[in-house]
Amino acid sequence: MSGKAKNKESTIIVPVRIDRKIFQDFSVFDTLVRQRRWQRPLVFALILLFFAVLCFAQVGKREGAILLGSVLTVVGLGLPAVYFGMFFYSVRQQAGRMGLSRMKDAYRVELGADGVCMHPAGSQDKTEQAERHAWAEVFGAWRTDNAVYLYVGPARAYILPVDQIPGGADAAWKLLKHVLPAEKLHGTQKA
Repeated sequence: MSGKAKNKESTIIVPVRIDRKIFQDFSVFDTLVRQRRWQRPLVFALILLFFAVLCFAQVGKREGAILLGSVLTVVGLGLPAVYFGMFFYSVRQQAGRMGLSRMKDAYRVELGADGVCMHPAGSQDKTEQAERHAWAEVFGAWRTDNAVYLYVGPARAYILPVDQIPGGADAAWKLLKHVLPAEKLHGTQKA
């Protein structure tokens, strides 16, 4: 078997279609899991709640302890709730602006021996519009139950929904294990 034929066989081509749920799942993963942006609101809430408990412990000993404890509790729980509420609202708004109320062709990703190639929707046959990334340039890959997220940069990822990958997530993950170092692979490392 020639080298070209072998490379062609080991290439995984994923025509990606995205809807509101896939986009929302990615947004939650990227912001709250990968970037861990849930930590600061939690620390803020814990600090204010700690001081609220101290205030409530002073009820009957200090004037205004109940009022101050109540204010600290409301602010400690309210601001993180507003933060997460605004996050989910903005994700829904962005999905609406992108027209993701129904499945929409997004791009085609080719994972091969040389790297990643992405063809935008509507120009899959125009090689001049394709974006190519060598494996050495890839930032990392994260695997979840629903998708493989392939980051070509710290703030740029290709979403590969599991049900749209030929051979499933295991096939893509097996290829990724061969081309990326272990420190760039995150999540369930099967296959």
